Amino acid sequence: MKAKILILLCLLGSVAASAQTATAVYLPKYIQGVGNFNPADDRKVPYVSRITLSGLKPNATYRYYNRFVADTLFGFDGDGPFLVVKDSGSFVRVLSPALEGPNNYGEFTTNASGAYTGWFANEPGSGFNFLTGIQIWLRIVLNDGAGGGFIDQLLTVPEAVTVINFGSDPASGTALRSTPLKRAAAKQFVLLYDNLLGIVSGQRPIAGTFIESDGTVNSVANGYAPFYADQVDGINRAWGTILPNNLASGIRHIAVLGLQDASLQNLYLSFDGKWPSVNNGAINTKNTTGGLSNVLVIDGSRIALINFWLNAEQTDELLVTLQWNTADEDNATGYTVERSDDGKTFAAVNSIQKTSNKGLYETRDSRSEQPVFYRVKMDGKDGVVLYSDVLKVDGVLKLSVFPNPVVDQLTIRHSAAEAGAAVQVIAADGHQVLTQNVQKGTVQTTVSVSRLLPGSYHLVYRVNGQKQSRTFVKQ
Repeated sequence: MKAKILILLCLLGSVAASAQTATAVYLPKYIQGVGNFNPADDRKVPYVSRITLSGLKPNATYRYYNRFVADTLFGFDGDGPFLVVKDSGSFVRVLSPALEGPNNYGEFTTNASGAYTGWFANEPGSGFNFLTGIQIWLRIVLNDGAGGGFIDQLLTVPEAVTVINFGSDPASGTALRSTPLKRAAAKQFVLLYDNLLGIVSGQRPIAGTFIESDGTVNSVANGYAPFYADQVDGINRAWGTILPNNLASGIRHIAVLGLQDASLQNLYLSFDGKWPSVNNGAINTKNTTGGLSNVLVIDGSRIALINFWLNAEQTDELLVTLQWNTADEDNATGYTVERSDDGKTFAAVNSIQKTSNKGLYETRDSRSEQPVFYRVKMDGKDGVVLYSDVLKVDGVLKLSVFPNPVVDQLTIRHSAAEAGAAVQVIAADGHQVLTQNVQKGTVQTTVSVSRLLPGSYHLVYRVNGQKQSRTFVKQ
C-alpha cells in the first residue's frame, strides 16, 4: 500500500511540474449525481464537454479515459464510467476504464504543436465523488503517447462542476428532454445557456449532452433516469439532460454543434426562457420544480427562429390564445398573425407593432368547431420577411349538458376525448364534489349526479390542458 501511495504522489509531482494542460472550451456547470454507493438509486443523464489538451508530444497517438475527481491535489484517476466519443461508428460505454485491454480506453492523435481538441462524454458514478451538492473536476488520464498501457499523465480541467440530483427544491434539478429535432443529426452535441449570447458569451453552458442515437444503451438497468431510458435513448435526434431549479433566467440559448469540429449546426434562442412544447403548448425553464415527476418537454419539430405556440391555459371553447417570441427581436418592426382553414391559403387576423424589449407577444382569435391553421409573419428592418412554423389548432365541439335541470343521470356532449381527459363537478362554494375519467375517443359521457344535493353546479371538461365548463341545476 505504501508503495502504491508513493507512486501516486510521484505521478502527481510529475503532473504539477509539466507543461501539459487541459483547458475547457465548453464545460457545463452541472452534472447529475446521487453518490450514495447504491447503484439502484442512480438516475443518470449524459454529461459532455469539449476540452483542449496541450503540451503533449507532436503527432502522437495517445490512449485516454476521462473521469471526475473530488480533489484536484490527490493523484487519483477519478470515478465514474465514461463514453468514448468516436468520429465514426457508435460511441463506446466503458464501465471500468484502463489504458490497456480491448474497449477500455479511447484514442486521439495530437497535431504538430502537440495539442488536441475534442469532445469528452461522462456518466455519473455511484461513489462519493458524485455526492449531491459537492463540486468535482474533470480529469483526463493519458498514457505516454507511445503505445504504453500505464498512466503517464493526469490532466485536470481547473473549473469545477457542481453535482445536482433530481428534485423539487431550489438546490435540485428538473428533467428536460426534446422530441426529435427537425434540423439535427445523431451524435451532434447540445449546449444550453442561461443567456442569449451563449457560445460567444465567454460564459459556461448550464448543461450539455449529445443527440441520440449514439449507439450506447442508456437504460434504467444501466442506471439512467426513466425519462431518458424510455423517451430519449435510441430515438433519432432526441436529447435529454438536467436543469438546475434555481435558474432565474431560464434557458435562453440552445446550440447544436458538430461532432468532428464543433461547428455550429443550429441555434435556438428564447427571450423569456419559454420554449414550444407538445400539444401546441409551451414550457418555462425558469425556477423549475419538476424533478423527475414533471419532465419538461421541448417539441423539437417546432423550435425555430420564431417560436410560436398555443397558450392552453388561456384557451377555451370560445377563444384561442396564441403566443410567440423570436431570437431576431432587434431586427423586427412588427408581426402579423395569419389564419388558414386549409393550411395553404392564409389571411391576416391581427397585426402587432414591435414593443421595445417586450420579447413575448400574444393575440386571440375566435375558436372554431373545425381545425384552423395559424402562422406569424415577422417584418424585419432589413426588408426580410420571416414566417414561423404553421400551428394547427384543433376544432372544438361546444360543450353541452342535458337534461338541465337533472335528477339522476347527466349526459355531456364534448369534443373527442384524448388520454387523460376528465370531467369534474364543482359546487357553488368552489370545492370539487365529483370527478370522472373520460374514455379516450368518446364524444359523449354520462355522469351520475343522484347523490348530489339540490342546487347549482359547474361541470368542467378537461382535455389536452384545456377546459370547457357549463352550469347545471340538480333537482
